[in-house]
Amino acid sequence: MSDIGPYSRPSVLAKLDGRTREARLMQTVRDDLTAHIGGAPTATQKALIDRAAWLQLHVSLMDAKTLDDGGPLSERDSRQYLAWSNALTRIMRDLGADKPKGKPKRSLQDLLAEGAAA
Repeated sequence: MSDIGPYSRPSVLAKLDGRTREARLMQTVRDDLTAHIGGAPTATQKALIDRAAWLQLHVSLMDAKTLDDGGPLSERDSRQYLAWSNALTRIMRDLGADKPKGKPKRSLQDLLAEGAAA
C-alpha cells in the first residue's frame, strides 16, 4: 500500500481496512461520536459522523506532516489545514459538541424537593 498523507487520493483512503493507524483513528472517531449522540444516530448523523472521521484523519495527517518536517506549513498547507479544521468544527457543532454530555445536573431546588418528598 502506498504511503498515506494529507493529500492522498480518495481511492487510496477508501482501501483502509482497519489494520492501519489511519483506519483505527477513523473508527475511534466514529465510535466516540456515535456514543456522544446516544448510540443510535439518524441517517443524517451517520453521514456527519463519517465526514468528521475523514476530516479528522486529514487534520491528523497534516499535524504529523508538520511534526515530521519540523518547519512551518506552506501557504497551501495552511489554507487547507484551516479549511479542514473549520469544517470539522462545524460538524462537531452540528452533532452537539457544545452540549454537555450525560444527564443534566439537578438544581438545588430539585434536590430540596426530593429531600422533602422522602
